[in-house]
Amino acid sequence: MRTSSKAAAAVALGFVLTAVFAAPGIAGAPNCRGDSISVHDLASGCHGGSGVIALDDGRTFAVPAAGVTLTAAPVAEGDTDPGDVVIANRGAAGIAVQVDEVWAGSPTAVRQERAAQQRRTLGATIRGTVSHGGATTSASCGSKAYVLTGAHWESPVRWRYNPSGAKVSNVAAIQRGAEAWTGTITACGQTVRSTAAQEYLGTATQKPAVTADGGCGTSNRTSVIGWGKLPSKTLALTCIWSFTDGVAFETDQRYSTSHRWGSTSTCSGNRFDLRGIATHEWGHSYGLGHTAQKSGLVMKPSSTVCDTAQRTLGLGDVRGIAALY
Repeated sequence: MRTSSKAAAAVALGFVLTAVFAAPGIAGAPNCRGDSISVHDLASGCHGGSGVIALDDGRTFAVPAAGVTLTAAPVAEGDTDPGDVVIANRGAAGIAVQVDEVWAGSPTAVRQERAAQQRRTLGATIRGTVSHGGATTSASCGSKAYVLTGAHWESPVRWRYNPSGAKVSNVAAIQRGAEAWTGTITACGQTVRSTAAQEYLGTATQKPAVTADGGCGTSNRTSVIGWGKLPSKTLALTCIWSFTDGVAFETDQRYSTSHRWGSTSTCSGNRFDLRGIATHEWGHSYGLGHTAQKSGLVMKPSSTVCDTAQRTLGLGDVRGIAALY
């Protein structure tokens, strides 16, 4: 997902990778002790019955229920990229944690989740391409790359919007981001028919289960999009909860209140384009991961001010959504 090396990621996050393979899986192991569980604690094979998992970089994640996988995908300002996170609660096998390409946690859970990810993603094939030809001015038509997280929806994503603290008052920009991945999509000389679907249910008073430290809270099976504090270089964060077979049942998004945003048809000044960033975040919600930054695709991991090119899918983006839906 990232251009940084696995070794560099391991050093930055303080993972002791040998622990993943050194500690045997323990059937019927007890719950991890304390309310704050480190990745190193999980290597013993203990269960995370409750509390939060704390990464060494300061991000915290509420322990998902047994049989649930949590995926967190931030989009960054500039080149700062905190890394995607996957936390899979494999029940008696323990909990597996993945940050970018680096795995840690219970060795049994890691083996199970890695195998499950392969099953969930290798079965996807490009389908729905019905025509080719035509020219485009999109800079992102040079890359065919896409990444699947392993999550997908078997029903429309039904979501609500909490406008509390909003930096701009145009929910339509977020709706346009959601719609960019659905129906008949023509981009980069290809036309596909995507069966991805969403339904906006109106406003909500509850907040999205996204934390100020860049992590994810507890799932309540209600998908909510809203605003709030995030780490200084994080523009937005999407959390997705899915079952072990990859079927998603909740996605929450939070947009940073520490940045300036624009939501009109054009963008100017030192503002980030809400519609473009929302298109990226909805890519995550539907089940797409990050491509390399140099790909220039909607699903690249970081953005700059007034990046309105992200409103329109590139070649790899189209191929990715066609593989899923």
